[in-house]
Amino acid sequence: MRRPSPSKHDHAAGFTLMEMMIVVAIVAILAAIALPQYNETVMRGRLVDAHTKLGDLRIQMEKYFMDNRTYDLAGACGISATILANYNADPARSFDFTCPAGSLTANTYVMRADGLASKGMTGFAFTVDQTNAKTSSGPAGWTAAGNCWVVRKDGSCS
Repeated sequence: MRRPSPSKHDHAAGFTLMEMMIVVAIVAILAAIALPQYNETVMRGRLVDAHTKLGDLRIQMEKYFMDNRTYDLAGACGISATILANYNADPARSFDFTCPAGSLTANTYVMRADGLASKGMTGFAFTVDQTNAKTSSGPAGWTAAGNCWVVRKDGSCS
Protein backbone atom coordinates (compact mmCIF):
# COMPACT_ATOMS: atom_id res chain seq x y z
CA MET A 1 0.00 0.00 0.00
CA ARG A 2 1.38 3.28 -0.96
CA ARG A 3 1.18 6.38 1.25
CA PRO A 4 -0.16 9.46 -0.38
CA SER A 5 2.43 12.12 -0.98
CA PRO A 6 2.16 15.20 1.20
CA SER A 7 0.50 18.13 -0.45
CA LYS A 8 1.40 21.72 0.05
CA HIS A 9 -1.72 22.19 2.24
CA ASP A 10 -0.73 19.66 4.89
CA HIS A 11 0.45 21.22 8.18
CA ALA A 12 2.22 19.78 11.16
CA ALA A 13 0.03 19.43 14.25
CA GLY A 14 0.74 21.80 17.17
CA PHE A 15 0.74 25.44 18.13
CA THR A 16 2.57 28.26 16.47
CA LEU A 17 4.90 30.50 18.40
CA MET A 18 2.45 33.38 18.01
CA GLU A 19 -0.39 31.35 19.54
CA MET A 20 1.80 30.41 22.49
CA MET A 21 2.85 34.05 23.02
CA ILE A 22 -0.80 35.14 23.06
CA VAL A 23 -1.67 32.49 25.66
CA VAL A 24 1.29 33.51 27.85
CA ALA A 25 0.28 37.18 27.59
CA ILE A 26 -3.32 36.39 28.62
CA VAL A 27 -2.15 34.33 31.60
CA ALA A 28 0.22 37.12 32.67
CA ILE A 29 -2.57 39.72 32.54
CA LEU A 30 -4.90 37.52 34.57
CA ALA A 31 -2.18 36.87 37.14
CA ALA A 32 -1.43 40.60 37.42
CA ILE A 33 -5.08 41.20 38.27
CA ALA A 34 -5.75 38.15 40.47
CA LEU A 35 -2.58 37.97 42.58
CA PRO A 36 -2.95 41.37 44.31
CA GLN A 37 -6.60 40.59 45.06
CA TYR A 38 -5.64 37.23 46.52
CA ASN A 39 -2.90 38.78 48.67
CA GLU A 40 -5.28 41.43 50.01
CA THR A 41 -7.86 38.77 50.86
CA VAL A 42 -5.25 36.76 52.78
CA MET A 43 -4.15 39.93 54.61
CA ARG A 44 -7.72 40.79 55.58
CA GLY A 45 -8.14 37.26 56.96
CA ARG A 46 -5.05 37.78 59.11
CA LEU A 47 -6.48 41.08 60.38
CA VAL A 48 -9.70 39.37 61.46
CA ASP A 49 -7.62 36.79 63.35
CA ALA A 50 -5.89 39.59 65.27
CA HIS A 51 -9.22 41.27 66.05
CA THR A 52 -10.71 38.02 67.30
CA LYS A 53 -7.78 37.26 69.58
CA LEU A 54 -7.71 40.81 70.97
CA GLY A 55 -11.41 40.50 71.73
CA ASP A 56 -10.74 37.22 73.52
CA LEU A 57 -7.90 38.78 75.53
CA ARG A 58 -10.19 41.64 76.53
CA ILE A 59 -12.78 39.14 77.80
CA GLN A 60 -10.06 37.31 79.76
CA MET A 61 -8.96 40.60 81.35
CA GLU A 62 -12.56 41.42 82.33
CA LYS A 63 -12.98 37.97 83.89
CA TYR A 64 -9.79 38.51 85.87
CA PHE A 65 -11.04 41.91 87.03
CA MET A 66 -14.39 40.45 88.15
CA ASP A 67 -12.60 37.85 90.23
CA ASN A 68 -9.83 40.07 91.66
CA ARG A 69 -11.11 43.67 91.41
CA THR A 70 -7.89 44.66 89.60
CA TYR A 71 -6.31 44.21 86.18
CA ASP A 72 -2.82 44.24 87.66
CA LEU A 73 -1.04 41.09 88.81
CA ALA A 74 2.14 42.36 90.49
CA GLY A 75 3.05 44.55 87.52
CA ALA A 76 1.90 42.08 84.86
CA CYS A 77 -1.38 41.64 83.02
CA GLY A 78 -3.94 39.95 85.21
CA ILE A 79 -4.58 37.20 82.72
CA SER A 80 -2.39 34.18 82.83
CA ALA A 81 0.96 34.64 81.11
CA THR A 82 0.23 31.27 79.55
CA ILE A 83 -2.63 32.73 77.50
CA LEU A 84 -0.37 35.36 75.88
CA ALA A 85 2.43 32.81 75.52
CA ASN A 86 0.10 30.39 73.73
CA TYR A 87 -1.05 33.06 71.28
CA ASN A 88 2.54 34.14 70.63
CA ALA A 89 3.82 30.55 70.30
CA ASP A 90 1.45 29.67 67.46
CA PRO A 91 3.64 29.23 64.35
CA ALA A 92 0.77 30.31 62.10
CA ARG A 93 0.24 33.62 63.89
CA SER A 94 0.57 36.93 62.07
CA PHE A 95 0.65 39.16 65.16
CA ASP A 96 2.43 39.43 68.50
CA PHE A 97 0.07 40.06 71.43
CA THR A 98 1.20 42.07 74.45
CA CYS A 99 0.05 43.98 77.46
CA PRO A 100 2.53 46.89 77.13
CA ALA A 101 4.44 48.06 80.18
CA GLY A 102 3.09 51.32 81.53
CA SER A 103 -0.43 50.67 80.27
CA LEU A 104 -1.45 48.65 83.30
CA THR A 105 -2.93 49.87 86.58
CA ALA A 106 -5.46 48.43 88.98
CA ASN A 107 -8.27 49.98 86.91
CA THR A 108 -6.84 50.25 83.39
CA TYR A 109 -5.07 48.15 80.78
CA VAL A 110 -4.25 48.11 77.08
CA MET A 111 -3.92 44.95 75.00
CA ARG A 112 -1.90 45.31 71.80
CA ALA A 113 -1.42 43.29 68.59
CA ASP A 114 1.58 44.13 66.37
CA GLY A 115 1.93 42.68 62.87
CA LEU A 116 4.82 40.36 62.11
CA ALA A 117 7.13 41.21 59.22
CA SER A 118 7.58 37.52 58.41
CA LYS A 119 3.85 37.33 57.54
CA GLY A 120 3.77 40.58 55.58
CA MET A 121 1.89 42.41 58.31
CA THR A 122 4.51 45.08 59.11
CA GLY A 123 2.95 48.36 60.15
CA PHE A 124 -0.29 46.97 61.52
CA ALA A 125 -1.02 47.64 65.18
CA PHE A 126 -4.29 47.26 67.06
CA THR A 127 -5.17 48.06 70.66
CA VAL A 128 -8.13 47.69 72.97
CA ASP A 129 -8.53 48.92 76.53
CA GLN A 130 -10.83 48.40 79.52
CA THR A 131 -13.49 50.71 78.03
CA ASN A 132 -13.43 48.74 74.74
CA ALA A 133 -11.85 51.73 73.00
CA LYS A 134 -10.15 50.39 69.90
CA THR A 135 -7.33 51.90 67.86
CA SER A 136 -5.68 50.75 64.69
CA SER A 137 -2.85 51.75 62.44
CA GLY A 138 -1.63 50.27 59.22
CA PRO A 139 1.15 50.58 56.70
CA ALA A 140 1.34 53.33 54.09
CA GLY A 141 -1.76 53.32 51.92
CA TRP A 142 -4.08 52.17 54.70
CA THR A 143 -6.51 54.67 56.20
CA ALA A 144 -6.96 54.49 59.96
CA ALA A 145 -10.33 55.23 61.52
CA GLY A 146 -11.24 56.24 65.06
CA ASN A 147 -12.40 53.79 67.72
CA CYS A 148 -12.41 50.73 65.51
CA TRP A 149 -10.16 48.10 63.99
CA VAL A 150 -9.56 48.70 60.32
CA VAL A 151 -10.25 45.79 57.95
CA ARG A 152 -9.77 47.39 54.53
CA LYS A 153 -7.41 49.90 52.94
CA ASP A 154 -10.17 52.49 52.71
CA GLY A 155 -10.53 52.60 56.51
CA SER A 156 -13.60 50.36 56.79
CA CYS A 157 -13.88 49.00 60.31
CA SER A 158 -15.11 45.99 62.17
